[in-house]
Amino acid sequence: MFAPSRIRGPYGSHMTAELALKAGRALGDWHEAVALGHDPRENARLLADAVATGIREAGGTVYRLGTVASPAVSTAVRQQDLDSGIAVTAAPDPSEDVGLKLFDSDGSRLSWERQRHLVRRVNGTTADLASCDSIGTEQWLEDAAEDYIERLCDGQPSFDETHAVVDAGEHRVDTVAETLERLGCTVDRVTESSSDVFPRRRVAQGDSVCSALCDAVATSAADFGVAHDPDADRIVAIDERGTVISGDTLLALLAKQTVEQSDKCGRVAVPLEASRRIEEVVDDAGGEIVRTQMDGMPGSGPASSTDVVFGGEPSGVHQWPAESPCPDAALSAIHLARLVDDRVRLSKQAQRINDSSLYFDSFSVEKPTRAMSRITDDAQDQFEDVQTDDGLFVEVDEAWFVVRPSRTTGELRVTVEGTSNRNAKRLFDRVTRLVCTGEPTAVV
Repeated sequence: MFAPSRIRGPYGSHMTAELALKAGRALGDWHEAVALGHDPRENARLLADAVATGIREAGGTVYRLGTVASPAVSTAVRQQDLDSGIAVTAAPDPSEDVGLKLFDSDGSRLSWERQRHLVRRVNGTTADLASCDSIGTEQWLEDAAEDYIERLCDGQPSFDETHAVVDAGEHRVDTVAETLERLGCTVDRVTESSSDVFPRRRVAQGDSVCSALCDAVATSAADFGVAHDPDADRIVAIDERGTVISGDTLLALLAKQTVEQSDKCGRVAVPLEASRRIEEVVDDAGGEIVRTQMDGMPGSGPASSTDVVFGGEPSGVHQWPAESPCPDAALSAIHLARLVDDRVRLSKQAQRINDSSLYFDSFSVEKPTRAMSRITDDAQDQFEDVQTDDGLFVEVDEAWFVVRPSRTTGELRVTVEGTSNRNAKRLFDRVTRLVCTGEPTAVV
């Protein structure tokens, strides 16, 4: 079984060279020209070699980028007019896990439908291999990382006395820090953070994550801090006091900023589980919220499908379709720096976002599809209006909840929000009991 968004091993197992070879064969049999990059770890390099071999065996041409951030693969696909791209990247937890992130010919993430098609090819019969005289070739794009950073900085105004602290994590992907520096930011790098695990999901205000980064910001004169995942497409933001900004608050701040600066429709795409307070912020800024399924999010398929100026998730994924066809941590860091470039403290801006009572957790399950079917049946017995278009959504009294299976891990993710802490906590406890019937293990 494979999980779209990343081709990975079965739940709980690691990507192997054999599986990477099969994925390369399937993609090479499907697409003629493929960009391929990987993160700095040796196992990622090994798996990239296996993918490249598979593509060439199927007659495809591989454009090797070497060690790059995953959005650099998207850039190479567009600049070289290629058919697709693959980034061999780390999963945030466990950090030793590796998956294949796939990009379409326009640089966006390969749509779920096309990913499922590829997964079926990987799981199915052996791909058609090229004859000995038709084996594909390999070319190296030595300047891919530099070309990517130049694209990020092109047309961006410089910052004025903005100071940032950047934690690239234990794998030392330096794209975000270097991009901010080129735009005029003073950047301090956190290098002693190998014990910090980048959060897999959304963070709450003041969560105890990225502690080394928080300490570094709090003891410096920095305006903000930012950490990013090994893929370099998600961020966590830290205010000038060293306090973590919640994923929902950051999403609201960036949405407000984009709508106010937009001369277009001002539509913002967020998933069902994003806080309802984001709607109030965007509405006050003159924009409109579009609640989408994951396939409708910018960067999870054709960005034009939602016709929005900005889209994002509370997990720290953000995208500006006019600037990039895929989520990009460096681009998110640039927009985060713009929030404080006019000298308004990030903590003060965050305090202006009306807080609400939000609870969320993840629960490990052996068979997510079967578990969701049971939970849906039970919910329909207990609640009047149950929506099942994208996971499970229910609104009751002064609160609502979402239960959705993860597309990359064997987990069910629960989000509950209410107008008061009492309402939210009461509903969260009820939903937890609903989810944990026969599945008692919570992911802390």
